[in-house]
Parts: sequence; C-alpha cells; structure tokens
Amino acid sequence: MSKYSKMILFLFIFFVSIFSFFHRNYLCGYISLLLSFFPIFFIFKNEFLLLAFFKIQKKDMKGFKKYLRCVKNPKLQLTKNQMAYYYFLNGILYSENNIFQSENYMQKALDLGLKFKQNIAIAKLNLAIASLSKGNKKRAEFLLSEAKKMDISGLLHDQIQIIKIQMKKIGNVNRTNPYIRKEF
Repeated sequence: MSKYSKMILFLFIFFVSIFSFFHRNYLCGYISLLLSFFPIFFIFKNEFLLLAFFKIQKKDMKGFKKYLRCVKNPKLQLTKNQMAYYYFLNGILYSENNIFQSENYMQKALDLGLKFKQNIAIAKLNLAIASLSKGNKKRAEFLLSEAKKMDISGLLHDQIQIIKIQMKKIGNVNRTNPYIRKEF
C-alpha cells in the first residue's frame, strides 16, 4: 500500500469519526478516531520493514526475504528514511551471497542517511569488506576506521579485528611485480 493511499485512508476514517460526532454517536466517533491513527503510524513505520526487522531478529531468513520482497516500489511506498533502511536490509540480505550487490545497497543506504550509529558501522564494515575483496586496501582501511568510530557499543569489535588480520595477510596489493620488464 503506497503512502498516499494510507493518507487517503486516514482522511476517510477521520471524516467518518467527525461525522459520527456530529450525529452524537460518540462511541463510534472515538473508535474511528483511534483507528484513524493506524494509517498515519504505518506511513512513518512501514509494516513490511517492521516485520522484516522482527524476522531478522528471530534469525528467520526465509521470512525476512518474504517481507522484504513485499516492498515492490520503495520510492512510492516508503519515506526517505525508510528507503535507507530498506536498502540497508537488502545489503544485509545479499552480504553472504553477492558482496558487490551488497556494496551497492549499503552505499545507497548511507547516501540516504541511516539514523543509528550501529547501523552506519555495519554498513561501513560491509563496504570495507567489499573494498578489500576488490583490492582497494586504502579505502578498506579508511572504512574500517570509520566503522570502529561508529561502533560505540563494541558489538563489531571482533569482526573489525578479523578484517584487519585479513588485511595484514594480504599485504601490499598495489605492489608492482619486480620480475616484469618495463617497456620504454
């Protein structure tokens, strides 16, 4: 359901409550007035994103995919902040299978603006992993340092340390091969 249809539904229920108050049917007026706030709540908190967050918390990846796929047109259904979290959740979904598609989603989420520092840290950590897999060690180090700054609760400390160890194992990726002759 698009955000505009939710607004129309709110207006319809709200006018039904006003109509009920004018006809002195106060019980129906109060009930419909309370019901009119549900569409407004779901404009600012999309129901499918809420269910997807609930499923990821329960570690039910099938349900997570199902509810995330229910958002067909994010620009029409979601507000700007919700679109950031939609792309963030898609980035989490693709982080295990396709790191480069996950990188695109995480970059979109950061560009739109995630609110919580922990989510920003997760997004930057995923971007650092993607940069490291592409061979861009400098960008990966920069993103890891930013992820470490954003991780105020220390939940990502172990993952950041693992990535730093991987970076040390790789060494200097941009080093030229001394056995290749230079052309003049």
